[in-house]
Amino acid sequence: MDRKEFLAALGIGAAALACAQCFAGCQSINGGPAAPTNVNFTLELTDPANGVLTTTGGYLYKDGIIVAHLANGSHVALSQVCTHQGGTVQYIASANLFHCPVHGSNFSTNGSVLNGPAGSPLVKYNTSLTGTSLWVYS
Repeated sequence: MDRKEFLAALGIGAAALACAQCFAGCQSINGGPAAPTNVNFTLELTDPANGVLTTTGGYLYKDGIIVAHLANGSHVALSQVCTHQGGTVQYIASANLFHCPVHGSNFSTNGSVLNGPAGSPLVKYNTSLTGTSLWVYS
């Protein structure tokens, strides 16, 4: 193999690698990573690690889920991964919505898309508060 053939082969290999990365990115645009299934865990709110959920606007991440304490006193649990390109959503208490800082998608507290580029809602999970125990389940 001479130098010209080697450089041509190298160029084709680089182009193939770039195309593969592009196609992988396109797959995540069309839905992002799957939301957790078979969810079933309890957060003890007296535990300092979970104490943020006793404060309005507080939120935490657990097992691919964002759990937040809403202004109305209730708790909500949604998949934490944006359905656009897989960014991690944050709860914005002042606007009472979930925001993806990667491309600006916003979701309501029930997971529905308020504005894109995300086209699919976040999965919502059930929550039940008994005393100081918050149960999150599918």
